[in-house]
Amino acid sequence: MIVETEPADLLMVRFKLYFNQQRPDPEDPWVLTYFEEHKLEPRRVLHEEHEGTPYKVLHFGQCYLRRHLEALGNLYQRGIEHTVLAQHIHTLLSTADDVTVRAAAASMDTDALSDIATTLAAQLHTTARFEPTEEKQLRAVIAPTTVQEAFVALRKHEERS
Repeated sequence: MIVETEPADLLMVRFKLYFNQQRPDPEDPWVLTYFEEHKLEPRRVLHEEHEGTPYKVLHFGQCYLRRHLEALGNLYQRGIEHTVLAQHIHTLLSTADDVTVRAAAASMDTDALSDIATTLAAQLHTTARFEPTEEKQLRAVIAPTTVQEAFVALRKHEERS
């Protein structure tokens, strides 16, 4: 989800939330479920395309969302953490000390490995720590062995299914 704000009437702000229709971000279903559970309806729903990617755009007024901004911000932050963790897991699997894990990861196409990293990120989110780097970027910290064990367990589960 991309959040854009723009000035509205009487010193107010309009929130525009962009939901990628081809490749949803991790927080998209959480945010949409939150809207549904709290019976929040956008003032306007648009369908736009940016650089060839279709987006569903929800417009909300500041007053309407005011009491929900903290909860929505937390969901957005969790989505960013999930994305950072998935990228870190992808790297950990591709460079694993365990030769079997590294070979299994190398044998997968990029999309399949990304999908597994995303699944593992959801599974391991509470195990990871998140901290800022010197460049003010978010970094995920998790034991490589934890990721490797979860990867092996997931692969075994998928083979049985």
